[in-house]
Amino acid sequence: MDIYDVAIIGGGPAGLSAAVTCGVRNKKMILFDSGGFSAKLKKAQSVKNYLGFPEISGTELMNQFLEHAREYQPTIITEKVVFAATAKQGFDLGTANTFYKAKTVILATGGMTATLLPGEKELLGRGVSYCATCDGHFFKGKIVAVILDGLENPSDLEFLSEICARVLVFSKKELQTSFVASNVEFKIENIKKIVGSLKVEGIEGAQDRYPVDGVFIFRESDPVDALFAGIELQGKSVAVQADLATNIPGVFAAGDCTGYPWQISRATGEGLVAALSAVKYLAEQKTSKE
Repeated sequence: MDIYDVAIIGGGPAGLSAAVTCGVRNKKMILFDSGGFSAKLKKAQSVKNYLGFPEISGTELMNQFLEHAREYQPTIITEKVVFAATAKQGFDLGTANTFYKAKTVILATGGMTATLLPGEKELLGRGVSYCATCDGHFFKGKIVAVILDGLENPSDLEFLSEICARVLVFSKKELQTSFVASNVEFKIENIKKIVGSLKVEGIEGAQDRYPVDGVFIFRESDPVDALFAGIELQGKSVAVQADLATNIPGVFAAGDCTGYPWQISRATGEGLVAALSAVKYLAEQKTSKE
């Protein structure tokens, strides 16, 4: 398995800026993005405060960022990272389909807008999961709930339907999917709470309680501390030092995920700083082993 020097999670302004700097410094990098390369910025009809571009649309600006980053040939994976952890040689990262290894990680995941359900954090790893491919086998022959928050995952639903006795799918609106299975039931209901003491015992909706053995949550963005266990937060933002290092050695953060102000210029600047800090960290690790 290839080991990358730097894994960048997020393809917005901060992540692409980090990719350019890593490329300039000749580092082997992989970049993950499942959000359409800053769909949020692309919605801006006009950006007036980015230096050198007196007036440009968000889509045009992001296209230029992406074109610049691609010049350095990063490996680009358009899948969501659902798992990240320290390993013997740096870090292990996983999408729903594949696992990857990197010596350092730059978090450029954007601002965290999702709100955790009561019981979600407490029962994470004890019945609550964000990855069917990673954890589905724990629930073979059992009853699970799938909570869709802004995402539709027919491939995950199909996999769970193959191994679980029953799959209850909850969403706030009607899903645009043609997937049908005899053991899959779709419900339009807002889930309020995940219940259980030592493990998941059920979920509570607006009116009913559903006993289940596991809960899979699929949303556009997961809390950073759910992605990277043990990472220190300040409010909902990643706590960083001046060099954008987090409390986990080898992990850096840049852009909106580090907090206010949420500005493009700040994000691109932090992407550069985080990349340089990752390069420095790699050099120090190499020296210490010689």
